[in-house]
Amino acid sequence: MRKLTIFIVFFIGIIQLNAQEEIEFTKKGFIIVSSSKDYNATIDLAVTVSEKLNYNLDLRGLEYNSSLGLSFAMQVCEDNGFEYPLYVSRGRFDDGNYVSVEYTDAYQGFTLGYYIIIVSSYEKGNEELTKSLNFVKTIYKSAYIKYSDIFMGCMH
Repeated sequence: MRKLTIFIVFFIGIIQLNAQEEIEFTKKGFIIVSSSKDYNATIDLAVTVSEKLNYNLDLRGLEYNSSLGLSFAMQVCEDNGFEYPLYVSRGRFDDGNYVSVEYTDAYQGFTLGYYIIIVSSYEKGNEELTKSLNFVKTIYKSAYIKYSDIFMGCMH
């Protein structure tokens, strides 16, 4: 009986290890045109960036939150069954060229505590990322690409 118990515990451990390995991250590239610790100034600049690039401004339903930096509105969280506050980084299922304001704490490898203006996001290696950077640099010379692993797994 003891051998069977040890086998079962070992087998469950292997199943849990395999489940953890299935957690999926994807390397995404983000074109950033500005960063600041001032949320209001970043929002104001994002409007200008959107106009100059002729990209839609999409704040993704996010608003300032003193504990997280940004969060989805309380009603959005409640409507979708999530606890408030909640911030999900750009890049899960919303790649493309549009202007958003994001908070760096949610991105691996980014300096913490900044609001950033992202104008494009694509998987690493996607040629659209390079095309977009070339276009954006015609207006914002200091624009650059920064990469981060984005969690693509289940959020519940």
